[in-house]
Amino acid sequence: MWQSVLKKDQLEIQMNSTDKSIQVRISEKTETAEQVELELSQSEVFELLHALLTINRSFNKETMYYDETVHA
Repeated sequence: MWQSVLKKDQLEIQMNSTDKSIQVRISEKTETAEQVELELSQSEVFELLHALLTINRSFNKETMYYDETVHA
């Protein structure tokens, strides 16, 4: 069952604890705007969080004590 965990004007994030997945909805501010929907599994959410934390550390010019090379 989907449960909303964050809702803003253009962004809504819902989670499904049964399926261990999240759904992200992005829309324009207009009422007739089309919505873009993205569903991620638990492992995809983990990878996304890791990428966002890496970006945040880069923005803050933080250096890590271990090598964090990206493996594609």
